[in-house]
Amino acid sequence: MKYISIIISIATAFILGTVAGWILKGKHVDYLFSNYVPAIVTLLAAYFGAKFAFDFQSNKEKQEQINKNRVSGNLAIFKLATMLNTLTQYQRQFIDPVRAKPTAFLEMIPTLLHFKDDISFNIDSLSFLLDTDDKNLVGELSVEEARYKAAIAVINERSIVHRQEAQLALETANIMHGGDYTVEHMKKVLGERLFHTLCNTTDDVIEHVDSTILSLNSIANKLSKSLKKQFPKEKIISLSTGIDKENTN
Repeated sequence: MKYISIIISIATAFILGTVAGWILKGKHVDYLFSNYVPAIVTLLAAYFGAKFAFDFQSNKEKQEQINKNRVSGNLAIFKLATMLNTLTQYQRQFIDPVRAKPTAFLEMIPTLLHFKDDISFNIDSLSFLLDTDDKNLVGELSVEEARYKAAIAVINERSIVHRQEAQLALETANIMHGGDYTVEHMKKVLGERLFHTLCNTTDDVIEHVDSTILSLNSIANKLSKSLKKQFPKEKIISLSTGIDKENTN
């Protein structure tokens, strides 16, 4: 479009210069108005028609890209919210009831099924963030995905050890659920290796889940604020209120 504009400008200048010269000399005025002027009008009409079509298509593509970026950003927040919900539910159901107990390593119930860590971000679709003041968000989202998967992995690892090894050792020693047993007694029943494995994996689960919940919430709010700055009149997901109202500022 740029080159067409230059060519038309040169052609128009040439024709107008010729017309001006002939008018000054008083020659062929009728011929000029009957032939050159219509040519100029046609040329200009073609130019502005092409320019309108080009601008229309360009603006359409820009708006489509804006919509695509907004959807990608909202989808990332939705995935963060899903991760956060998964870990928060686990925290409430499994960690909080035994958090302050010295026997938490044994009393924390193992999950019956493996937690899935199949949630991931499409980093390519979020590359538009690199052109903003919050360019570090792309890297932070990648880190957050890794943190979440690490938390899920340690939850699954502890559950396997508890179900397949600890419960078998307890049954062999006729340890009854709900009985009053000391930590030292449980250590003897489980053995050094299994006892320390359960203690360490339980501590790891609590640390991973607690810290990842905080970081997920932080990055989700940070991403939401960034998207609101970039798309002030669009709907952006918020962890606290779902879909925000349109910002008409």
